[in-house]
Amino acid sequence: MDYPLIDHGAVDRLRSQPLDWQYKGLPPGIGSLADLVGRRVPVDGFTSPVAILDGPALADNLDRYAAFCAERGLEFAPHVKTTMAPALAAEQARRGAWAFTVANVAQARVLRAFGARRLLLAHEVIDPASLDWIVAEQEHAEIYCWVDSREGVAALDARATAAGRSVGVFVELGLPGGRTGARGVPAATDVARAVEKAAGLRLAGVAGYEATYGTGRSADSVAAVRRHLDELVRLAEVVDAETVTAGGSLYPDLVAESFAGLAGARRAVLRSGAYLAHDDLRYASLSPFELRPALRVWATVVSAPEPGLAFLNMGKRDVSYDMGLPVPVAVLGPGGQRPAERLEITALNDQHAYLSDPGGEVAIGDWVACGISHPCTTFERWRALPVVDSDGHVTDLVRTFF
Repeated sequence: MDYPLIDHGAVDRLRSQPLDWQYKGLPPGIGSLADLVGRRVPVDGFTSPVAILDGPALADNLDRYAAFCAERGLEFAPHVKTTMAPALAAEQARRGAWAFTVANVAQARVLRAFGARRLLLAHEVIDPASLDWIVAEQEHAEIYCWVDSREGVAALDARATAAGRSVGVFVELGLPGGRTGARGVPAATDVARAVEKAAGLRLAGVAGYEATYGTGRSADSVAAVRRHLDELVRLAEVVDAETVTAGGSLYPDLVAESFAGLAGARRAVLRSGAYLAHDDLRYASLSPFELRPALRVWATVVSAPEPGLAFLNMGKRDVSYDMGLPVPVAVLGPGGQRPAERLEITALNDQHAYLSDPGGEVAIGDWVACGISHPCTTFERWRALPVVDSDGHVTDLVRTFF
């Protein structure tokens, strides 16, 4: 098929949608993007807390990954579940993405609403309604999903055959102790043979997710990741798969090295997602690339009830905390903006952050900018995030659809 990966016109039309009380953090009383552009975050009318995206950092990260894939001969299918933001998916498409990856049918439907035409659904799908949707959408788009069991093959094949459709699937490889995936090459080969016999399915490729086998960059973690990737390459050769795909944002370098040894004209696809916004902790400490953290949450100091302790009006409803607590990076007060020095967030409630302040750096009313760890679970807490330039002035707005 020869078509755009996403409908850029549909994405652009998001900019004309009205803004109102539904979007936390934005200035009360604004009605459109035009009312927002040019304002400085956080001081020009924004309510606390407010999450923002650093536009230059986003562009650098997008360009860096696109260049990496081009240099290594990799196709790119970014995992959009990180942001669920069509505007950011469109930027990935502009930089040559081959497909988009999603985690479930709900996410796939969002991308389809914006004209996405090639989707990798990186899970086995088993519920009847989701299976029927995937089968029906084959008339309009290439939508692939994973299978890792004969039961999964049979369930999808029954729906596809009944509808007279053909659905492409990827056999997912797992290893003992990992997440999903048929356990080992022999088991995965057995699933692939079942696909070949299924009237309504076709084998599109093989898939894996290496990050579930590593916990860092220690020699043992790297060896475990390489072992999984080597087995994935072996599976591709055993079943003669056309496409091989793996890759989160922690080990793309190892994926590229392993896939460089693929035999024949097989397509190698990387599926990173969190790289786009990066972070200040988890990915910052483990990524092989010098990416820039592009996601910040500003909040105000609302209480300082005892020496060395202050509270921000930002909590679990606003920031991720599953892979580490937010990291204070800057303070904005009457004297201007300065780097945070000894501040530390030690705990979160639903709407409060406990801020250790042993040096008395902050006062009630100051704004504190916080970096985050694990961007995926911060994006889902915000329906709209202003994009700012290097001076903090709004240039655009990114809407999410979780």
